[in-house]
Amino acid sequence: MKTPSKSLLALSSTALALPGIASADAPPQQSTASYKFSNYNEDALSREQVPFGSLERYDIDVHQFRLLSPLGRDFSIQIDANHENMSGASPWFTTAGANGEPVINMSGASGITDERSELAIGVRYYLAEGSVGGSIGYSEENDYRASYISFSGQRTINEGMTTVSLGVSHSADDIFPTDAALFNRVRNEDKSSTSAVLSVSQIINQFSTVQLSASLTEQEGFLSDPYKFRDVRPDNKTQFALSSSYRHFVSSADAAFHADYRFYHDDFGINSHTLGLAWHQNLGNGWQVIPNLRYYTQSAADFYTNIDDFAKPLTEFQSSDYRLSSYGAFSGGLSVVTSLDGILENWTATLTAERYVADHKHSAYAVTQPGAALVSYTRLSLGFDFTF
Repeated sequence: MKTPSKSLLALSSTALALPGIASADAPPQQSTASYKFSNYNEDALSREQVPFGSLERYDIDVHQFRLLSPLGRDFSIQIDANHENMSGASPWFTTAGANGEPVINMSGASGITDERSELAIGVRYYLAEGSVGGSIGYSEENDYRASYISFSGQRTINEGMTTVSLGVSHSADDIFPTDAALFNRVRNEDKSSTSAVLSVSQIINQFSTVQLSASLTEQEGFLSDPYKFRDVRPDNKTQFALSSSYRHFVSSADAAFHADYRFYHDDFGINSHTLGLAWHQNLGNGWQVIPNLRYYTQSAADFYTNIDDFAKPLTEFQSSDYRLSSYGAFSGGLSVVTSLDGILENWTATLTAERYVADHKHSAYAVTQPGAALVSYTRLSLGFDFTF
């Protein structure tokens, strides 16, 4: 039986690793506890875009904790806990300005405050040439609850060179806007989401791996945004995505090149493409730097409008949500990873900075109605991993 080289295993164990390549048939030998703090901050809008109301947008602090540990000889357990604190304002509806261009009416000068907490627990059983596992999770915020369950399995074939994985998941969500009575919003609605994903990971040689995957998701129920003044969407949506990943270890540079591409389609009428590139450079003495670039573009939903039509009957679909418009976005980031063994044994730290800019001018698709209030943001994060 062929076994991957150390260089390939090192390549596959990075943050963007291909699932199922490294250590697919064995539980973790040690326990790892991870914590990451992130701040996500959206750029403020201009007074030209918002004649009245708050210009500030979302500012979110995120705390993430994970514990991965062997459980006996053939099992592992994973616990994920997340907590978010959010404040800011969001677009409520759009109207036509003096020049006919869309202007934005925000959710209010006082803005929005919310918290979200999430807990998920998963267990995996390892076989001679594969593994099976499942997880359950629960998430709650001031106006939203979600319960979900997932199952997955993977099998290694072709003398350990190929891994086939299959996963299914289901989520049941409850929506109950906090200001329903004040603004005559829906009082209580629900939606569900069921997904399946099939992937194949292939070791090409001791330096390269490739992965292909396909996913199908079916959403049903209340899919509109209850916080928008006029937002009417279909009550079901089918989503399909094809993804591919390529990893190559460059031995002369002691670095790994990562390339990812994803095509997405749904029956709202949106098609999208995502291309991501990253370079994982080892510097020695436990240091690694990871610059990355990503481009995203999508077409508009069939019922998107950049100016709300309040005369249109509620039986007709429409939404001015900028996330349904045609646009493109560039993002770039840099991560620095270092071992803290000189200070704290078995600890590593990761510092990441990311900048994201969206604009309808960056779209690869035709733009007939430029989206109002497209988001640009900065994200900073600091994480620690402890192995014991």
